Amino acid sequence: MPRKVRAGVIGAGSIGPAHMRGYQDTPAAELTAVCDVNRGRARAAAERFGIPYVFTDYRKLLAADVVDAVSVCTPNNTHLPITLAALAAGKHVLCEKPLAFDGAQARRMVAAARKAKRVLMTAQSMRYGSGARLLKKLADEGKLGDLYFGKGMMLRGAGIPRGWFQDIKQSGGGPLIDIGVHVLDYLWWVMGRPKPVSAFGVTFDHLGTTGQGMGDWGANYAPGKFTVEDLAAGLIRFAGGQAISLEVSWAAHTGDSYFARVFGTKGGAQLSPELVLWRTAGGTKVETKPHPPRRDGYVEEIRHFVRCLQRGEKPISDASQSVIVMDMLSAIYRSARTGRLVSLAGR
Repeated sequence: MPRKVRAGVIGAGSIGPAHMRGYQDTPAAELTAVCDVNRGRARAAAERFGIPYVFTDYRKLLAADVVDAVSVCTPNNTHLPITLAALAAGKHVLCEKPLAFDGAQARRMVAAARKAKRVLMTAQSMRYGSGARLLKKLADEGKLGDLYFGKGMMLRGAGIPRGWFQDIKQSGGGPLIDIGVHVLDYLWWVMGRPKPVSAFGVTFDHLGTTGQGMGDWGANYAPGKFTVEDLAAGLIRFAGGQAISLEVSWAAHTGDSYFARVFGTKGGAQLSPELVLWRTAGGTKVETKPHPPRRDGYVEEIRHFVRCLQRGEKPISDASQSVIVMDMLSAIYRSARTGRLVSLAGR
């Protein structure tokens, strides 16, 4: 039996506790360290999860011989420097989404992982839920035929997170880079990761800039000045003729709505709030609702990361794939700024 992977979590607020819970629920891992610039928050997490080592400086954590791998669960603008430092220190890294601000930063991180011969995985938890994995399996088996269109929607009526999320210098953007990255990544993955050739997008900030639509997410952070979008939409075309449309919001005069749909030549499917499949049999449209065993995507993500480290396997959400996802998101933002179609053909 390989020894347990010693894991540390950098960033105890927001999503950090989900990673801590994931490591605790993974028999092959040992949660040994937590780091946060807020000492009280770090100590509270250590007490809650029984973590022996507490740090307020990630550099000191990386210098200490107490972890083999780290989860980076900090504001988006710190993903690049912390990940580069961790890889240089010989640690494997599970970095929260979005991997970086853009494709250029993501490429630097992937290159550093290759140089260090360490695993760099992006925390795209949506890929790891039981329904999501089943839909991917059906798509790979050709049960839906050729997938030619994906449509993703993740709308919050009043769910603007607090603190750094609202500051473009720390976050890199609003709902598009925060939650849109989930549904875009998943649809693109299910559709076989086709090569993107162009993107068009729009963004709006009518509610966030007037103090409307504030939510509870990020309650550990103080309110900040709103300098990002609160709603975005985009359309991406691919080399094989496929396309993905995307609509996301933190705040809008609408009810909360989330789904990811794929359309194929033999059938279609929707993920969330439940998995639904549509096919035609004998000239009749047939709808089925599979019920795979329910699994927590966050826990499965952590278990997969640890398993890859122990077995030397490549992660399902290897960071090299996130380079292309970040290129697509950046192209939507660029299109929104210029009002023009943005080419991705040279990427």
